Amino acid sequence: MKFPGVPRPRPEHAGEEEEEGAPVGVAQRAQRARGSLRRQFPVAPDLSRAIDAPTVRDNMLPVVTGPQVADDALVLRVLDLALRVGEVQLATGAGAAVAHDTMLAIARAYGLPTCDVDIAFSTITICCHRGNEAGPVTTMRNVRYRTQDYTRLTEVDDLITAVVDHDDPLPVEEATTRLGNAVRANHPYPRFVAGIARSLFAGAVAVLIGGGLLVAVLAAVATGIVWGAARWLGRRNVPLFFQQMVGAAIVTLSATTLAWSGVLEDSPVFVIAAGIVVLLSGLSLVGLVQDAITGFPLTAAGRAVEVVLSSAGLLVGVVVSIKLVNAVLGTDAVAYAAVVPPGPSPSLDPLSLVAAAGAGMLFALSAYAPWRSLPFAALAGATAWGSYAALGIAGAGEVVAAALAAAALGLVAMLLPRTLGTPPLVLVIAGITPLLPGLTLYRGFSQLAYNSVAQSAVTILLALTFGLALAAGVSVGEQVGWPLQRLIRRLLPGAAEDRARDARRGRPRVF
Repeated sequence: MKFPGVPRPRPEHAGEEEEEGAPVGVAQRAQRARGSLRRQFPVAPDLSRAIDAPTVRDNMLPVVTGPQVADDALVLRVLDLALRVGEVQLATGAGAAVAHDTMLAIARAYGLPTCDVDIAFSTITICCHRGNEAGPVTTMRNVRYRTQDYTRLTEVDDLITAVVDHDDPLPVEEATTRLGNAVRANHPYPRFVAGIARSLFAGAVAVLIGGGLLVAVLAAVATGIVWGAARWLGRRNVPLFFQQMVGAAIVTLSATTLAWSGVLEDSPVFVIAAGIVVLLSGLSLVGLVQDAITGFPLTAAGRAVEVVLSSAGLLVGVVVSIKLVNAVLGTDAVAYAAVVPPGPSPSLDPLSLVAAAGAGMLFALSAYAPWRSLPFAALAGATAWGSYAALGIAGAGEVVAAALAAAALGLVAMLLPRTLGTPPLVLVIAGITPLLPGLTLYRGFSQLAYNSVAQSAVTILLALTFGLALAAGVSVGEQVGWPLQRLIRRLLPGAAEDRARDARRGRPRVF
C-alpha cells in the first residue's frame, strides 16, 4: 500500500513483482491535471466546442439500432431529391462543398441523419445507412452538363430554403415537382438578350483595359459572332477545347485584319484581350481553388484539367491566327498583333467605375441571373474594381491588389442577408470577372507565337498567378465572413432561430 510521504518500496529481486500496480503514468497524470484545471476554471460549452479539435467520435455517423428504420420508398425518394438538387448546383457553377452540405441537409430534414455523400467531379454518390435491421441504400448520378444559369441556381436555392430552413419541410413529392418545374421553366428573358449582354460585357471590359469607343464596339461585335459560333458548335457536341480555339481565332483574325486595313486606329490587342476575358469567364477557376481548399481534391483535379484544356484552346487559336496573318497578309499586318501596349494603371475615375459596374451587371444578365440580382451584380463589379484600383494606387502589386479586392468582395457577399434572394456566387463571379487578366494572357500568347518561349512562360505564369489570387482571395473573404456573420446574427433579434437554421443547413459558403 502507498502512504503519503513514504517512498514506494522496491523489490529486492529482479523477478519479484510488486503487490500494487505500476506507478501512475505521464498520460494519466496529464489527464488528472486537465480535469482539475477544468473544474477550477470552467469553460462555456460554445467556447469548448470552438477550441476542442474534432475527434473520430465527433465525425462518426449516429448509430441506428432497432426495427424503427426508414422504409425503401421514403429513402429512395429522399435520396433522388438530394441527388437532383446536388446535380443542379454542380452543373450551374456551385462548389462541391456546397452540394455536399446541401444534400446532407436535405436528407436530415426528411429524417435520414445517417447518410454519406461522395462527389468526384462529375459523379455524385449518396448512401443511406439504416443500422443493423436493414441494408444500406446507395444511388448515384452523373453531371453531364456545365452551364452558367443563375436562374436555376437561385430557384433551387429557394427550394432548399423551403426544405431545410423550416421545422416542417415540404413533402418530398411536392419538393420533387417543384425542382422539376424549376429546371424546365423558361428563363426570365429571351436567349438573344443574354447574347447581347455578353457582347456588351466585352465592350465594357475593353473600356476597362484602355480601349476607346471604337474598340468597345468592335469587341462587342466580335464577341457576338463568337457567341453565335459557340452555340452552333455546342449543339453539335463539339468539345469545349475546339470551341475556345475557334472563338480565339475569330477575335484575333478580325481585330488584326481591321487594324491592317486602317479601320481600327487603336491597337487590336484591346479587342483581342476583351474577347479572351469573355472566353475565360466561363471557366471554373474559382471553383477549382475552392474545391481544393474545402477537401475535394478529385473534383479540383477535374476542374484543373478542364481549365488547362480550355486555356490551351485559347493559346492554339491565338498562335495559329497570328501565324496565318503573317502568311497571308505579311509582316506589316502581323506587326499590329505583335506590339502589346502596357495595360493602363487602375484608376478610380468615374468612367472606369461605371464600366466596371456595367460589366458586372451585363455578365450577370448574360448568365441568366434573376432581375433582382442585377443591381447587386453592378454594385459587386464597381466594388471589386474600386478596391483593386485603390490598392494599386496605394502601392500594392497587381497580384496582391487583386487578391485583396477579391477577399473584400467575398466578405461582402458572405455578410449580405439571405432575404435579398441572391446567392453569393452570383455576386462574386460578376464582381471578379472584369478583373481577369486577358491582356497579360494575350501578351504571353503573342510572345510564344514569336518563339520567345522563356518570356512567354513567365508572362503566362503571371496571368495564372493573377487568376489564382482572385480565387484564393474569394476563399479568404469567405473564411473571414463566416465568423463575422455568426457574430452579427447573435447580436440581432432572432439569434436562436438563425443558429437553429445554420445547424440544419450547415456552414454557409460562397462556393
